[in-house]
Amino acid sequence: MKKILHFIFVSLIFAEVYAQIPKNTEIVELKEVNLYYEEYGEGEPLILLHGWTQSSQFWADYIEEYARSYNVYAIDLRGHGKSSPLTKNFSIEKAANDISALLDYLDLKNVKSIGLSYGGLTLLQLASLDPKRLASMVLIGTSHNYSGQDNKTLSEQFRFENLPAAFIEDLKKIHFQDEDKIKAMFDPTLNYEIKLTEESLKRINIKTLIIHGDNDELLGINAAFELHKNLPISNLWIVPDKGHIPIDNTNKTEFLRITNEFFR
Repeated sequence: MKKILHFIFVSLIFAEVYAQIPKNTEIVELKEVNLYYEEYGEGEPLILLHGWTQSSQFWADYIEEYARSYNVYAIDLRGHGKSSPLTKNFSIEKAANDISALLDYLDLKNVKSIGLSYGGLTLLQLASLDPKRLASMVLIGTSHNYSGQDNKTLSEQFRFENLPAAFIEDLKKIHFQDEDKIKAMFDPTLNYEIKLTEESLKRINIKTLIIHGDNDELLGINAAFELHKNLPISNLWIVPDKGHIPIDNTNKTEFLRITNEFFR
């Protein structure tokens, strides 16, 4: 698990150095939450959703390429970056409804989408609730049947009081020195859960690319096979020798090539 956390923050700090200048940024006041997004490029809409403890800046090193073809929206999910902190009533379904409300606000329909881990769970939940929202989706490190509370060892490791001081300092760089927001992310009572049936997956007629590391320490590899088996229009890329975050600078070019071909 320490390897996952180390990679998340090394990637974010590296990406921030090469961040593109957005053409627009905004914090949108929705019904229950404020969501921050950055907008880049022109063309068909593409939304990018980061993983847990990350922010929209995770995608900074990928945006330049996507912005050549798409109108890119990099979003801070509920509880992260410049968006509102997590609250006790958090759920993946609420995070999905946030994105739906933001798309309404932006008047975006049939969007292309990429979601990593927490972002992938959010996309998959949104696809189940309202499949007409999405034209296509890339799910990275995602499962249709996951609960963070099922893993007691993980829950104990991820308590705020058990985190290394250096790790907390890295988190502060991403979440703007807001320690209360960071503590909320690590609340062991929060419902980091998605429970979609095979029948509900089979009703999601959205073109989908599933990307998964063959050494995923969090979800295991069967999560990807189950998605591929049950999503009617899906392709699968198992990335060798990678864990829960299977994309990094070693395969960035290949990832961009494959996802751009998929969207076209």
